[in-house]
Amino acid sequence: MILARTHIELHNIRKNVEQIKKLSDNIVGVGPFGVGMDTALNFLPDIGKVNPGVAYSGLAGALLVLQGFRARAAPMILIQMSAILAVDTLAPLFGKAGAVADALFTGHKWAADMLLKHMEETIYFEGTREEALHSIEYRDLMGRVRAGKEDRRIIFLGGEGKRSQPIDLPTIPPHS
Repeated sequence: MILARTHIELHNIRKNVEQIKKLSDNIVGVGPFGVGMDTALNFLPDIGKVNPGVAYSGLAGALLVLQGFRARAAPMILIQMSAILAVDTLAPLFGKAGAVADALFTGHKWAADMLLKHMEETIYFEGTREEALHSIEYRDLMGRVRAGKEDRRIIFLGGEGKRSQPIDLPTIPPHS
């Protein structure tokens, strides 16, 4: 399943996002500045018609957006991440000035931090809403929401639930 269903899967998404962030924008860090794979690969010659930095940046950006989708990030967060990552990915295509801008613009870090913050501002319940209704944690949470003390969004990760049974269709004999 592509969507995260457990807290363990959410933990793994966070770890993956952190790894992409570090690899893309801060492999070598000096103070507040860092150089990542997307910048380093921009200094390599093109492979055919493909700029290695742009290819890496596009794939890493797509992975970040996919992880956001798996974590059920709000559509606006995914759109904002995509816009930031598009600028970061396409900047090197505008000559030397674009490559310099790409080196200074840490779009993967920015998008990753946006996703991680969004995930921290989300309460995830394993199982379905119906399953959560019977838990003390959910009732306490809803009490805090009604009292105005909680404003984080709530996501239900779903559960095994009732799986539909396969339909037993009659087979049609081959036509001879």
